[in-house]
Amino acid sequence: MGMFGRSQRAVFKPSVYQPGKRTRRMPRWLVLLLIGILLGAGGVLFLQTNYGPQRLTAEQSEQLHSELSTANLDRQRLQMQLDETRTQRDTTRSAQQQLTDELAQARERIAALTQDLEVFQEAAAPDPRGGDIGVRWATFRRQESGQLAYQTLIMRESATGRPFQGNITFEVAGTSRGGRRDTVTADPVPLKLERYSHAQGTITLPEDFTPRTVTIRVTDAQSEQHAMRIYYVR
Repeated sequence: MGMFGRSQRAVFKPSVYQPGKRTRRMPRWLVLLLIGILLGAGGVLFLQTNYGPQRLTAEQSEQLHSELSTANLDRQRLQMQLDETRTQRDTTRSAQQQLTDELAQARERIAALTQDLEVFQEAAAPDPRGGDIGVRWATFRRQESGQLAYQTLIMRESATGRPFQGNITFEVAGTSRGGRRDTVTADPVPLKLERYSHAQGTITLPEDFTPRTVTIRVTDAQSEQHAMRIYYVR
């Protein structure tokens, strides 16, 4: 019976090497690419978070804008001050150049006047009485206020030696009320004489006094007379 019994068929099992239904897998290169992208993004985020510039908050951003506006205003103010300073510098340079030109012109005029003065000193008529010190010129004019205006030139022949120091005295002779003759002596005028001295001023006269002549006397500190001359009042 064992030999003639029903034979059992063996169940077919597919070989592992035979083609069958395969599961789909993601390509290795794609997996590596995605992993690289993730690692790169993570690295960028890590570096930006730990080593990169920090992001500003709204308050910090507003403060930064405010400081920037203040810096711009300061820059504009400093630029205006710089422009003002440059303008003042140019004005100062122009004024300095003008003063330099005026100084040069003044020196030229002084040189010309010095030459004229030297000629005048040589041409001035000497005092008729002679002597080292003389009254070279004088003029007297009566004013409406009753005062007597004068101008006089005292010169010294020698231009060397110590300056002469003394006084100029004016003795005004004239007539008072009723035709009476009278003399008015003015206060002495200090005199320091090297080569020449030009004196001018006014002499106060009494009321109803009519001046006729003026006697000019030059005296030293000991009241010794060194020059004298008489002029008529115009």
